[in-house]
Amino acid sequence: CRGGGIPTSVALLRGLIEFSWLKNVVLLFSASIMTYLCGIPLDNEGPSVQMGTAVGRGTVRTFAKKHQAWDRYVMTGGACAGFAAATGAPVTGIFFAVEEAHRRFSPMIFMTASMTVVASVATMEFLCSIAGISSAMFGFTVSAVLPLQSIWTAVVVGLVCGECAILFTKLYSACERWLEHHLLNLPLMVKFAIIFVAVAIIGFISSNCIGSGHHLIDELIKGYGVWYLLIVYFCIRAILLVVSINLGVCGGLSVPTLAFGAILGALCGYGLLAVGLLESEYYSVMVIIGMASFMSASSRTPLTAILFAVEAFCGFGNILPIAIGVTFSYLVIEVYGVAAFNETVVESRVADEHRGKTAQIINAYVVVAEDSFVVGKEIHDILWPPTCAVLSIDRAPGHVHGATGVVAGDVLHLHYQTYDPSGTMEALEALVGKQSDDIRTNMHLGSETHQVPEI
Repeated sequence: CRGGGIPTSVALLRGLIEFSWLKNVVLLFSASIMTYLCGIPLDNEGPSVQMGTAVGRGTVRTFAKKHQAWDRYVMTGGACAGFAAATGAPVTGIFFAVEEAHRRFSPMIFMTASMTVVASVATMEFLCSIAGISSAMFGFTVSAVLPLQSIWTAVVVGLVCGECAILFTKLYSACERWLEHHLLNLPLMVKFAIIFVAVAIIGFISSNCIGSGHHLIDELIKGYGVWYLLIVYFCIRAILLVVSINLGVCGGLSVPTLAFGAILGALCGYGLLAVGLLESEYYSVMVIIGMASFMSASSRTPLTAILFAVEAFCGFGNILPIAIGVTFSYLVIEVYGVAAFNETVVESRVADEHRGKTAQIINAYVVVAEDSFVVGKEIHDILWPPTCAVLSIDRAPGHVHGATGVVAGDVLHLHYQTYDPSGTMEALEALVGKQSDDIRTNMHLGSETHQVPEI
C-alpha cells in the first residue's frame, strides 16, 4: 500500500510482486483519503487503480478458484475499471491495459478491460446521478481550436515537456539514492512525520504547492497565475512528490503529473503571448497540450495521453496539436534514452520487494494438457509468468499444418528467472495444466541440456 498506486499496480499486473488483496482494498482507501486530506501532492486515481487490481484478484480467488489462469486478466480489468471510474475517461482506461500495464495488444486483454470498464462506468454514472454530482474529473472543456498557422507552438510545448520530464525522472533517482544513504535506518513513522510536517508548513505559505494539483489545473486553465510563481510551484511540488513516493506515502501520480504539464503549458503560453506569437484565446490550448505532453513523456504512453486529453478536456477539435505535442515530447525521451518515470518507480518497487533474495534461472519443458487454459490461444496472447519466454514448441502428433494456436500435447520449452520456483510452477500449471512428477524434476538451472519429454 506504500508509494505510487499505478506503478505498484503495473508491477502486480506483470506478476513482478505479490500482495494481499483484502488488505489492499481496506487499507488503500483509508490511507489515500488521509494523504489527500493532509495535502500530500499525490492523488486518489492511483489508489483507485490499485484497489481495482485488488478487487480483480479477490474476484478470482473467491469465485473462480479452479480458474487461476484468469487471475492477471481479471486484475487488469479491475485496474482499468478503477482508472475509468476515477477519471471519467473509459477509452483511456481500456488503453491503460494495452499501453502501460502490459505494453502489448492482445484481444483477451482488450476484451477483459472493455467489459470491466463498461460495468464500472455504468455503475459510476448511476451512483453519481443519485448523489447529484458529475462523474467527470474536470468540470471544464476547451472550445477554442488552435489554427494551423499556430500549430508550431505545439512543438515548443512538447519539447519543453520532454526536457522537463527527463529532469523529473533524474530527480526521482537522485532523491532515491540520497534517502537510502541518509535515512535508510530511520523508522518508517518518523519518515512519514517529516514529509507530513513539511507539507503542513509549505501549505501555510501557499496552497498551490500542496495537494493533488487539481485546483491548480483549474486556475491555470482560466489564466490565473504569475509566471515566476509557477516555476516555484513546479520545483516545490516536484521535490515533495519524489520524496513522498520514495518514503512510501500512499497516493497516485496521475493528477500531479497533469499539474506539472499544466504549469509547463501555461509558462509556454505566457511566453508566446508576451512576444506576440499567440492569441490569448488559445492560451488554454497550450495548457492542455502541456498536460498531454508531460503525461506522455513521463510515462511513455503517447496514445493514452492523447486519448485522455481528448476525453477529459477538449473533444476532437485540438487532437492534431495535442498529437504533435505528445509526439515531440516522446521523441525527446527517446533521443536521450531515459526510462519512463513510472517504469523507474516500478523498478524501485520490485527491487524493494526482492531485496536480499536470490533469483534462479530455470529451463523447463512442459506438456500442454487437454482442456487447459492455453489450448487454442496464441503464444503472445497468454500472460506468462514474468520473464518467462517460450523458446520453442515441439508440436503434438496430428498437429494441423499452418495452425498457430497452442494445442493439447504440445511440448513448450520455457526459460525464465524466478525468486519462487514452486510458485512460478503453480502459475505455469494454471495455464498449461498439471504436470507429471517426472517433468517437475526435469527442471534445470541455467542453460543445461535436458531431454524433451515424450508425449
